[in-house]
Amino acid sequence: MAGIIDLFANMAMTGVGTVAGFQVSLRAAQNVQPHPMPHQFAALLEHPMRLQYLDPAEVLGMYGISADMTVLDLGCGTGLFTRPAAHMVGERGRVLAVDAQRAMLTATERGAHAEGISSRITLHHAGAYELPLPDDSVDLAILVSTIGEIPDKPAALSELRRVLKGGARLGISEELLNPAYVLAGSVRRWAEEAGFFFVAKTGSPFCYHMAFANAK
Repeated sequence: MAGIIDLFANMAMTGVGTVAGFQVSLRAAQNVQPHPMPHQFAALLEHPMRLQYLDPAEVLGMYGISADMTVLDLGCGTGLFTRPAAHMVGERGRVLAVDAQRAMLTATERGAHAEGISSRITLHHAGAYELPLPDDSVDLAILVSTIGEIPDKPAALSELRRVLKGGARLGISEELLNPAYVLAGSVRRWAEEAGFFFVAKTGSPFCYHMAFANAK
């Protein structure tokens, strides 16, 4: 992983044009064929620079997390949001961590064990289209830098509506540094077309957070 970070550092030293060209290439590839960030880049998800503008507990608070909830973290990655969510729902709550890459789930499990919250987290190796969850079983679902990585967004949002309780919240966060970044207007259109109601938006174009309610 150090080699990857060194690569980005060397690119930055080479010049802004090189970095910009690299970003353009990554974004173009995501537009053609959306896909999850490879697990080999997992360390970047919890890089100190990212945590300077993204506070998981603060974002979860904005999405209305509370004790005893069942929370779905779709595209959980290394568990950056899974772990604080597990602390916030308490002993009677549950966090369902879903990721398509088993290596990411392994990292999530390792972090949860280190913080003593493994009993509150259930790991699921699955994609976004067929979640291994019952209907109307989730109080809050979050997608952090994930929606742009999903090829069939209507199918994923429809599946989220299935597992969310009536009136339950959907939180979608996007950050510009992610090559799969999508504009807030597109996210809102997709969510509303899937049957969600817009609730609120905060942040900036660089990193924004949108809350929706499930209309059932």
